[in-house]
Amino acid sequence: MSKAEASVPADALPESKLGTKTHWDGVYERELNNWEDHRDEGEVWFGEEAVERMATYLERAFEDEELDVVLLQGPQAILDLGMGNGHLLFALHESPDVDVEPASMLGIDYSPASVSLAQRIGREKAEGSEEVRFEQVDLMSADAVNRLAGETGWAIVCDKGTLDAIALSSQPINDILPVDLYTEAVGKLTRPDGIFLITSCNFTKDELIRRFSEREGGLFDVEKVVPAPTFTFGGQTGQSTTTIAFRRRK
Repeated sequence: MSKAEASVPADALPESKLGTKTHWDGVYERELNNWEDHRDEGEVWFGEEAVERMATYLERAFEDEELDVVLLQGPQAILDLGMGNGHLLFALHESPDVDVEPASMLGIDYSPASVSLAQRIGREKAEGSEEVRFEQVDLMSADAVNRLAGETGWAIVCDKGTLDAIALSSQPINDILPVDLYTEAVGKLTRPDGIFLITSCNFTKDELIRRFSEREGGLFDVEKVVPAPTFTFGGQTGQSTTTIAFRRRK
């Protein structure tokens, strides 16, 4: 039995094509073609409400001075993991309450078509959007993560659906499950006292807290569970997505 097989996490998800690079390359190649033909920006993963929820949390954190303004004035202010079409970063750039230079925002994705799509959309968005940076980066590569983290890490790291996609792949890399490599990467990329803001559709609040805070080696404390719309079905109340802000321990 391999190390990965022996340590399958309790929150493991079933294997799916949604966890493969081939799938996402195809998705963003189609969306890139749609942009070229129709100026259609493509799907907003989890919908506009999830973007607004994350942006509103950060806006209020700025207003309440819960974020280190000095760190946010540096070159590594906001990092979006698996940015897709870049919608979240563009929304943050366009917000008057998020005082961050666009060149200090970076979106990464392992699909080159995603990077091309976000860059082209940025050229036609609000003034300064073309300065938001996008790069092809594989979070499963330790070398790439270390380069991206640099000496300090990022003040704010965001994820809207990337953990969900990665968790749908159970093929170990160097005997480590992708979902565990992701967890390690987030710890390296978020600077001490920085914020990791995540929205997930596949992980519950308790599962996210166990993964990033309570498990052995956890590097984060819960800063805030961001309220999300709820629904009731069969007498049970739930929500389609969960958003949590974690603060990186010093």
